[in-house]
Amino acid sequence: MALGALATACTAASGTTAATSTGSLTPITVAVVPITDAIPYFEAVKNGYFRQAGLDVTTKITPQSTAATADLLRGSVQVIAAANYVNFFAGEARGTLHIKVLADNSDCGTDTQTVLALPNSGITGPAGLIGKSIAVNINPNIQTLTIDEQLKANDIDPSKVHFVTVTFPNMATALKAHRVDAISEVEPFISQAENALGAVPVLQQCVGSTADMPLAGFIANAAWADSHRRTALAFQRAIQRGEAYASANNQADEKIMPSFIKIPPSIAAVVNLNIFPSTLNPVRLQRVIDLMQRGGMIPASKHMSVVPLLFH
Repeated sequence: MALGALATACTAASGTTAATSTGSLTPITVAVVPITDAIPYFEAVKNGYFRQAGLDVTTKITPQSTAATADLLRGSVQVIAAANYVNFFAGEARGTLHIKVLADNSDCGTDTQTVLALPNSGITGPAGLIGKSIAVNINPNIQTLTIDEQLKANDIDPSKVHFVTVTFPNMATALKAHRVDAISEVEPFISQAENALGAVPVLQQCVGSTADMPLAGFIANAAWADSHRRTALAFQRAIQRGEAYASANNQADEKIMPSFIKIPPSIAAVVNLNIFPSTLNPVRLQRVIDLMQRGGMIPASKHMSVVPLLFH
């Protein structure tokens, strides 16, 4: 299913908005990246958690979380799901964005964010990536941050690799056509690339210092969250129920994936899932900012804290 078709299919989905004084549902539009990180959102829609909280959600599919930033700022989108923490924290640090994290979306799970290469590429491990090009969904983002950290752990200068922006669904095609030497993929596209191309993992991005690293959240414009506090709280409650449900019901997650990602049930059955947190933990989220500061994405002198960015 193309992104446009996905948007059409998902637009009618109803969810949780705060009820108005007349008892009607409050409309809210959520931009969603169609990757496994979106499972808790679609579980919340399916189970009626948004509607029970008084919300009527419209889903807008976006290929990248940052592609929805302009809509967030102009108010045509109220929340971005699977929003890459690195990009939105960087925007906050630069002063180009003022955000609130309504809920944590996903943490790095085992084999859920991996650099893959073709089986006959000659790349068999981290050292083989020196001088090579790696596809990432956004550059820079959480992918480049975790890759840099893993390269350093293997005594490799991160400046020795070249990042190329390719959307997740198109990475396998770019790899097969040799437009890039390797791809930094997420599920379910890891499993698809392994199945279709025989792609092999050459660098795990969720190990060591980046194990369980928070990857993405549900992000709102701070001005909107402050002026629509009741609606934001309703969304927060509903999506945290969705996170808890997704964490406890992997079989349901497997069944819902093909409804918003173009994958057959056979692939959905074998994907590895990220961790879906159901609470906002400032200690865990501060890890992202600290790693960004160590990597030079945020000036070390800024001493940025995640606490003011969390919605309560």
